[in-house]
Amino acid sequence: MKHYAISRKNISIKDQWIKHLLIGKPPAGLEKFENRRGLLYSEFTLNKFIEEDYRHGNSILTKGTKRSFQTLSSGEKRKALLHYLLSQNPDFLVLDNPFESLDKASVRELQQNLNQISEEIPIIQLFNRREDILGFIDSILEIEKEEIVSEKKVAQFLKNSENEKNIPVAKIPQPLSRFREVPEILFHLKNVSVKYEERPILSNINWTLKKGEFWQLKGPNGSGKTTLLSMLYGDNPKAYGQEIYLFGNKKGSGESVWEIKQKIGYFSQGLTQLFTRRDTVLNMLISGLVDSVGLYKHPGDSQVRLAREWLKTLKLQTKEKQIFTKLPLAEQRLVLIARAMIKHPPLLILDEPTTSVDDAGALRISAFINQIAAESETAVIFVSHRDEKGLKPDKVFELLPQEEGSIGKEI
Repeated sequence: MKHYAISRKNISIKDQWIKHLLIGKPPAGLEKFENRRGLLYSEFTLNKFIEEDYRHGNSILTKGTKRSFQTLSSGEKRKALLHYLLSQNPDFLVLDNPFESLDKASVRELQQNLNQISEEIPIIQLFNRREDILGFIDSILEIEKEEIVSEKKVAQFLKNSENEKNIPVAKIPQPLSRFREVPEILFHLKNVSVKYEERPILSNINWTLKKGEFWQLKGPNGSGKTTLLSMLYGDNPKAYGQEIYLFGNKKGSGESVWEIKQKIGYFSQGLTQLFTRRDTVLNMLISGLVDSVGLYKHPGDSQVRLAREWLKTLKLQTKEKQIFTKLPLAEQRLVLIARAMIKHPPLLILDEPTTSVDDAGALRISAFINQIAAESETAVIFVSHRDEKGLKPDKVFELLPQEEGSIGKEI
C-alpha cells in the first residue's frame, strides 16, 4: 500500500484538484484512486461540525458519548473527527496539515493512530512543515497548476530541501518617537491563580519580565497560555485583585486598558481576520502608527518614509502597493509583526505567528523576530507549540498542567 504527501505551498483544499480527487476523479499520476471515495480530515471539515454544533447543540461527533462537543480539547475534537470519518469506511483519507496547533503529546497520539490506519487504507498528506511528514509516507508529489509534475522519494525531497536559507535583511528602522520613563521591570506576576467555574487554569504563577528580554511561552493545549496573555494585554476581569504589576503600576490601580495596550505590540492569528478592507501593504504598516484597523486618514511624509524603511527590512519594498490580503500568508505575518513593532513598544507579544506557514516562511519569521530582539530595547514574548528552528529566545517560561491548575517553570 502506497502513501503520498504534498506540500501545501502550491495547493489548497478548496482547489478543484482536491474536490475531484475525493469523488474518485483523480489527476494523471493517481489513477489508483479512480472511482474511489475519499474523505478529508482537516480544520476546514472540523469547523463545519463546530458550526453545526453551535447552531443545533447536537454534534454527530460525540453521539453515543456523555461529553459535550464544546467541552472537548483541540486534540479530542480532532480525535473524534478522525473516528467519525473512519466509521464512514472511506477508500482513502486526505489529511490536511493534521498536526497544526496541536501540542507535542497530541501530535504523538495522532501519529500513532495514523500509523495504524495506514496499514488499512491509503493516505494522502498535505503538509506545511517537513518535520510533519508521516513516517509511512512513500513519495512526495510536486504540484503545479493543479497537475502532478514530479514524484520523489521522501529522502530525496528532504535532501533537496536542506539548502533553504534565510533572506538577509536590513536593520530595523528607529521609531518616530520613543516611549518615555519605561521601567526596568515591564511586568511582574506574583502567585497569580485563575479558575473558571471552579475549574483551575493557573496556579500560583510567578513571572517577571524585564526590558529587552526575549522569552518563549510554552505549554500544551489547555494549559492556560491564552488566559495568561489576556491578563497582560486584554481586559480579563480575573486579573483584578491579583498581584499583577504592568509598567510599574498594579493592574486596576488607575491605568486604563487603553493606556496599557499603547505600550504593547500584539500579534495573533485572529488579527488577520479583522483586516478585510482592500488596504495596501504600505497603508497596513502605517496604520500601526495610528492604532487603527486600516488607514482612514492621509498619512504624513515621515509616516510614509518610516513604513517604506520597514518594507525594505522585510524585503517587500516592491509590494507596497499590493493589497495586503493578497500577499502569501508568511508575508502577511511579517507585515503584521512589523505593524505591531513600528512604534518600538516596550513589550511585543507574538501569539503563534508561524502557525500554518511552510518551512521557508517559518524560518523567515523566526529570523525577523530574532532581529527585533537583537536590535531594539523591546521585550519579546513568542508563543508557539513548536520548538521553532532558528528561533533564539533568551529564556523560556513553560506552563505545566496540574490538577490544581498549571504551574509555571522558567527554563
